[in-house]
Amino acid sequence: MEFLQTILSICGAISIVGGAGAIVYKIVHPAFKLSKRVAKLEEHGEKDYKRLVALEEMQKQQSKCLAAMLNHQITGNGIENMKKIRDELLESIIEK
Repeated sequence: MEFLQTILSICGAISIVGGAGAIVYKIVHPAFKLSKRVAKLEEHGEKDYKRLVALEEMQKQQSKCLAAMLNHQITGNGIENMKKIRDELLESIIEK
């Protein structure tokens, strides 16, 4: 009889510890999941920011080209400036 009580006591202790472990897991697991999601979103945000900066730089280069072409159309000169801007634009395109 005493042996049966010991086994039942051990089983009771195991189920109490298991239940407590399950509760702790249910509380802590979402926090870890959320942490992973936030890290992934931060990574995407950083990539998006870098891409926006690159697009902004390309837009500046294109605006320079358009201004040089407009000046050339108006005055008929400024070829050296256009060559310089062309080289900068090609370098910018090659880097990306």
